[in-house]
Amino acid sequence: MAGQSVRGQAAKVCPRKRKFASRQAYPRSLTATIRKCVMKAFLFISPSESRAYLRCFAALLLSIACGAGNPVAASAAEGIEATVAKDIGFPEGTIFVGKQIYFVDYLRSNVLRLVDGRSKVIWHRQGCGANGLVQTAGGLIVACFDSGTLVVISLDGKTVTEVDQDQNGQFFEAPNDLAAAKDGNVYFSASGNSGNPGKVFFLKPNRVAVEVETDLGFANGVGLSPDGATFYVADSATGRIVAFSIAPDGSLGSRRDFIRLRDTIPNAKPDSFKVDGHGNLFIALYDGGGLAIVSPDGKLISVLAVPADHHTNVAISPDGASLYVAAVDDNPAISFPGKIIQVSNPIAR
Repeated sequence: MAGQSVRGQAAKVCPRKRKFASRQAYPRSLTATIRKCVMKAFLFISPSESRAYLRCFAALLLSIACGAGNPVAASAAEGIEATVAKDIGFPEGTIFVGKQIYFVDYLRSNVLRLVDGRSKVIWHRQGCGANGLVQTAGGLIVACFDSGTLVVISLDGKTVTEVDQDQNGQFFEAPNDLAAAKDGNVYFSASGNSGNPGKVFFLKPNRVAVEVETDLGFANGVGLSPDGATFYVADSATGRIVAFSIAPDGSLGSRRDFIRLRDTIPNAKPDSFKVDGHGNLFIALYDGGGLAIVSPDGKLISVLAVPADHHTNVAISPDGASLYVAAVDDNPAISFPGKIIQVSNPIAR
């Protein structure tokens, strides 16, 4: 990852060149996973590959141990309801607008809406690298990772305006994810690159962007607590979620590590996430096996296994009963290996 942005390792032409170092993800069958890890550990000639599969086996045993006795721990096969969208290049930015799912395809630079089980493109811009999406009073804002631009569009896909620099005239470096506050401000991450750290900005309703945090390894997913008092950002480089208090003027105050996911989930790389109405975080793990569900006080509730190699984002249904996970597989035989998987919310109330 050194010397390149994480998303820069994702395919600009081919979706199989990933933004994170590839890992062995848990497949659907638990016994198949155990057999695969153990067999390959001893069949591979390369010592490094053998060690990798032994680590996979150890991680699996750890997840089983952590899940034993946990009432909300789920296996990969439990709670899977349907694949609601497939043949996507690299899905991200999953949100609900009313009862409809909107999402982006980074590889094709599209914004899509799921209509009657089909993905309909509503907006496209070549070279954008559409990565994040959020609803505001003015429609939608698209974070263009590759072009360094935020584009405001209407719900039917008409471009309204765009912003590519902050109030000091500094251009954004890899805008990634966005979260809208109740006061009209929009917080967004800019992941940075090897020469620039990850940053956080907030975009005022007048479309002026203010830099509010600069000390992050790779700024990724962002979110807000239900009361609007706390801002969260995923630092994928360090495997943690960082929390900030929010000042009355929208700037960020005191900083703390909310949760260090790698302390309990081997190789965890948090991507985008959503916060439910009770303050729980549902964190897509690009590496780590699925979704990490974290309580408002920063405690890991469970890891919900989802059958895919990588997980980039999640949307929570309006009734809270279902989760819609943006996922992608490492499969050289498939040109567009992305999909959105509907799973049951194990902590729905």
